[in-house]
Amino acid sequence: MASSVLAQAPTAVPVLTWRYDLTHAGQNTRETALTPANVASNAFGKLFSLTVDDHVFAQPLYVPNLKMSDGQVHNVLFVATENDSIYAFDADATGSPIWQVSMLTAAHGAGPGATPVPENKYTNGEDIGPNIGITGTPAINPATNTMYVVANTEESGQYFSRLHAINIITGAEQSGSPVKITATVAGTAGGSSNGQVTFSAFQENQRAALNYYNGYVYIAYGSHGDIAPWEGWVFAYNAATLQQTAAMCLSPDDNGGSVWGSGAGLPIDTNVSGGRMFVVTGNGNRTTPFQANSDYGESVVAFNLANGQLSPTDEWTAFNWQALNSAPDWDQGSGGVLMLPDQPGANPHLIITAGKEGRITVLSRDKLGGLAPSGSTSNTNAVQDITLSQIQQGQGFWSTAAYWNGNVYVWAGGDNGGTPNAGMMFKMNNGVVDTKPDSETTVTSAFPGPTFSISSNGTQNGIAWAVKADQFNSEGPAVLYAFDPDDLANTLYESDTKSSDSAGRANKFSVPVVTNGKVYVAAYREVDIYGLLDAQSTTAAPVITPGGGTYSTAQSVTLSDTDANAAIYYTTDGSTPSVSSNHYTAPIQVAASETIKAIAIDPAMQNSNVTSAAYVIQTGSSNPPFSMSGSSITLSAGGSGTSTITIMPSGGFTGTVALACGITASPANAVNLPTCSVSQAPAITNSQAVTAQLTINTTAAQQSASLRDSKAALGGAFTLAALFALFLPRRRRTRQALLGLLVLAGLVAGAAGCSITTGKINTIGAGTTKGTYTVTVTGTNGTIKETAAVSVTIQ
Repeated sequence: MASSVLAQAPTAVPVLTWRYDLTHAGQNTRETALTPANVASNAFGKLFSLTVDDHVFAQPLYVPNLKMSDGQVHNVLFVATENDSIYAFDADATGSPIWQVSMLTAAHGAGPGATPVPENKYTNGEDIGPNIGITGTPAINPATNTMYVVANTEESGQYFSRLHAINIITGAEQSGSPVKITATVAGTAGGSSNGQVTFSAFQENQRAALNYYNGYVYIAYGSHGDIAPWEGWVFAYNAATLQQTAAMCLSPDDNGGSVWGSGAGLPIDTNVSGGRMFVVTGNGNRTTPFQANSDYGESVVAFNLANGQLSPTDEWTAFNWQALNSAPDWDQGSGGVLMLPDQPGANPHLIITAGKEGRITVLSRDKLGGLAPSGSTSNTNAVQDITLSQIQQGQGFWSTAAYWNGNVYVWAGGDNGGTPNAGMMFKMNNGVVDTKPDSETTVTSAFPGPTFSISSNGTQNGIAWAVKADQFNSEGPAVLYAFDPDDLANTLYESDTKSSDSAGRANKFSVPVVTNGKVYVAAYREVDIYGLLDAQSTTAAPVITPGGGTYSTAQSVTLSDTDANAAIYYTTDGSTPSVSSNHYTAPIQVAASETIKAIAIDPAMQNSNVTSAAYVIQTGSSNPPFSMSGSSITLSAGGSGTSTITIMPSGGFTGTVALACGITASPANAVNLPTCSVSQAPAITNSQAVTAQLTINTTAAQQSASLRDSKAALGGAFTLAALFALFLPRRRRTRQALLGLLVLAGLVAGAAGCSITTGKINTIGAGTTKGTYTVTVTGTNGTIKETAAVSVTIQ
């Protein structure tokens, strides 16, 4: 494959879900910087690492050109860990995260003392652990700058699986987030009660990648190993409200039907009305006939997603599903599903599934095939059925096939202790997969076997990337490989040939993310970044403080750089800076609206990227840069209510408005005043308004017993006193009886609240006083403050 060693300008392709897009086919065909020639040369290697606090089983995600809470524009890498942490890093530079948040805190819905679920709660052997926090890859909706992620926690012996909607600008929860994931359906599976099966946040493992599609979030669960009782589950949630719209148990009458796929995403065919999602399951029962409440063990199931529902429309089951259940443990769903682009031939719409048995099975997604006739010795209900025993020794796929340019790439791993296998490429001819590999890697991998990721510039300069992670149990390093996709025997690069290129400790199921001329590799407690080494010698870009935005007073702006040898040059007219521009030596006084652009120049390195910050100074202006408003609230004492706070920008204002609230007016002599809290609104990035949620809580009145009850209690007390006196010796009876009467009467009177109001319930603790209150929400950006008054009426 002829190619220049020189790279073109890189293209920053967003990575918002597992393996790039909803097909999850594993190809980024807009990679313009990395070519087979420069990756195979000494120009490519490890650039730097980003440190995190635990295993990274979730694939990192990438959003380019994002204005963050620090006021700067970054290419951002988002990393989630098993310690329930989420990080936002500048994807092009080493250093501290832009922000880091923990799902174990009250700000993110957790209770006191929350921890990730300890892996030793399930088994003594390491599967995912020692912590089980965030495992499934999140999904991002760029229209609202929202990341959807599931975090698992243990809180005082209770277990929670929560869906979070995270603002990717700030790391804060979006309005209404998080929500507890739960459901109950009819069934008799293990752990059921009275014909009902309830989702267990303890037993279920959220392993598959999340999908965001058409305004809904889709989440699938399997088990932790095969620790009974468990069932596979699939959920749908409205992305805007986080209300559950559908819940499906995939094995309501039997343990099984788990969705693992080694962390794969569930491909969605968006060409079908409403969308059609494909799910592959593990061990479990398969019931006939196929219907909505079937058991779907060892199967591929198609769900129509119209209106956020999960309507099973078709399925395919392995002909030998009962043997797979007892093989032992040959899950069809140990690897994910590959959905191919449209193909020529009789079956243009294909998917591929490959499980632990070692079969590569090709299905038509228009007619999956159901269950083969009784007595079948192969998957006669499939378009193609290729057994790995025909290809090479060993068996078992714990990976998901990839597709590029008419080729299918797949890598079997052999079970724990099994025979290592090579990566394989199968060509497709007229919509049919070759039955033997057209090329294989010279490298072999034991369990679990890599999942390929392909980069190319259209149909040119393709590279097949893979992370070998079979040293995860021995704490050895992961190894990043680059192969010629037309001939896998041609290894372009491997990271273990130079100590400076060595990746971190291996993490199972790590999938390389390729975008903008860099390769991101998830490992234990770190993400390693690879790219062209001349990029490593680029000077770090300057940091401008404070960040651009709208201010009501003049600002003193400082420029800084992490390279102590770099000189900083800047302009204030929006032009591109160079060595002939202003040399930065002291803070820049910005008294009028202007744009500062800065560049760092170190003679021993390449010039930095240009950093830019636009300032709008509105000193003395009668028009505020943003306005705020809120809707009124009416509720009863003891209740809660919410108001939507709208922040409307003007005059080109952008930035984050920090919100706070307080009670600023109340009825005379009011007691137990309402309390308020307000969520953080998304950053303003254009002329569109943003919203936050104000929450008001009130106190209910506490009440005593009625006089009728008090009389009964007093009467009982005197009766007891009389009996007490009756059984005393005669000479002690009078004085002791009187004493007993007084004591018991006093106790009962105290318990009754000393109430003597006839026939009424008496208040012993006043609730929030009725009337109208004013809650003032204050929004702050720099020196600018605006307010919104919200009327709260307590009835």
